[in-house]
Amino acid sequence: MEDRSRRRNVRDRRGGDLSHIQGGLGKATGEKIDVTCFDCGNPFEATNLGIATARLCFDCGTKREEQTALLERLAREKAEEQRYRELVRLANVPPRWRAVTFDTLDPNIQPVAQKVARAYAHGFSKESPSLVLYSPGNGTGKTTLGYCIVNLLLHELRVPVVARKARDVMLEIRNTFSDREQTEAAVLDKVSYVDLLFLDDVGVDPPSRWIHSTYWTLMDRRFDWELPVVITTNKPFEGRGEVLADRIGEGAASRLLGLCGGNVIDMSGEDLR
Repeated sequence: MEDRSRRRNVRDRRGGDLSHIQGGLGKATGEKIDVTCFDCGNPFEATNLGIATARLCFDCGTKREEQTALLERLAREKAEEQRYRELVRLANVPPRWRAVTFDTLDPNIQPVAQKVARAYAHGFSKESPSLVLYSPGNGTGKTTLGYCIVNLLLHELRVPVVARKARDVMLEIRNTFSDREQTEAAVLDKVSYVDLLFLDDVGVDPPSRWIHSTYWTLMDRRFDWELPVVITTNKPFEGRGEVLADRIGEGAASRLLGLCGGNVIDMSGEDLR
């Protein structure tokens, strides 16, 4: 008996809470009825749609929509900012190169290379070909131009990119042989599947079977997944002297050539350092 009385009191209180809609929970009639606004408490006229009858006046309904839109926009901006910070962490651009952009370059130095690299960056997609920045000597601006591409993709287009010295990648993989917390596969995964991989100074390591095998694995993965790579190197694809294949292996060089489709920028010139 006491339980029945308690349930009846609860129903009465619920009914009282919904009294702002006169007949609003009844059958929809399409007629105009007087309703008390949930937010401001002022009466307004609404169409009787049963449980779907409006519970907010026009002004309060508009405010609610604006507040909801604002909260959604702020949530999107926060999520985008968090994603951007993660992209910056992933890219791991060294301090020396963080402020390098196409706008900071001297337009009279390597103008053709600058034009090609700028067009490549602005038109980048995961389907873009790879790009090789080559010169037989040092100090011609290959690394600078590479980081111009990286920074534009990272900060303007918000593209996932990893920028590494090729030698550092090799050293990090070697360190896994004595590091139980990180594996060779984990290091390779970091650079194998990102939208763009920038490898600086490819071919500087003395050739070995292990170097050839590691470069093969990396280039083969990028090739299979059709993911572009931008590299700088002092070794040509062909010629009478030492070529890139001598340093990174025939298989890796072949995969790289297939990825770039002959998209090689020759930056031969004087040492600008």
